[in-house]
Amino acid sequence: MFEPAPSHSGFVSLVGAGPGHPDLITVRGLRALAAAEVILPDALLDPSFAELFPQAAQIIPVGKRCGKASARQSDIHRLLIEHARAGRRVVRLKGGDPLIFARGSEEALALEAAGIPFEVIPGVSALQAAAAGVGFPLTHRGVSRRITVLEGHHLPDSEAAWRDLAAVGGTLAVYMGTRTLRDLARRLLDHGAAPELPVVLVEQAQCPGQTSTFSTLAHAAAGALRPRTDGPGIIVIGETLHHRFHPSQEFPHESAPPVSGSPRETRARGGRRERRAG
Repeated sequence: MFEPAPSHSGFVSLVGAGPGHPDLITVRGLRALAAAEVILPDALLDPSFAELFPQAAQIIPVGKRCGKASARQSDIHRLLIEHARAGRRVVRLKGGDPLIFARGSEEALALEAAGIPFEVIPGVSALQAAAAGVGFPLTHRGVSRRITVLEGHHLPDSEAAWRDLAAVGGTLAVYMGTRTLRDLARRLLDHGAAPELPVVLVEQAQCPGQTSTFSTLAHAAAGALRPRTDGPGIIVIGETLHHRFHPSQEFPHESAPPVSGSPRETRARGGRRERRAG
């Protein structure tokens, strides 16, 4: 029921793989993957995704990692179009959701302009995965009715924007913000945010080695909240972090090794590493 109509010009599925581990891909995404003749995967996917790839499929890695050699976006567009025009079923397998900081819209527009039939299959976002994996809500009745999502590589450059963020009163989530976290926290404090506002940095959400570090905005501004791994991280700021829960985990997450001189650590349920900074 999820199969797109066959086409002599091929077909492209822009598939959200979820935050990393293959057990969080949707059924629809899994079916598209099973029918693929060409797969263009991201760099942040768990290696076990390879077990889901059809043996006859051509695999073309096109992942992007900050500060490392990466495929150019124009080359990704060209590959999608060329293989579809050759009559092949193509899957662009993207971490998280294709339309949240994943350039899925750029690829969709390129396919549309080239007259290539395609679909977009949503995935579990890193933000959802972090909240569910660590155990905190993104909204909570009477506490937060708004989620603001930022891209940490390029923080706002206007005073008005910072005043709005500091006064938002909801949940603030920052993708790709581990390198700019200290500056982000300082700017929020400078524009009226409360120093005791809780902050969490979640790394490798829902993957082996998931870690979470809880702190406050004041400690983050002082540099006490830092990444512990080379994996992807997401930052969440807001009062919803006071309403934590503790899901029972069956997935065998591995613990990240302790960091010398790090803040006090505690073992979270499911073998995950949790700590407090500051």
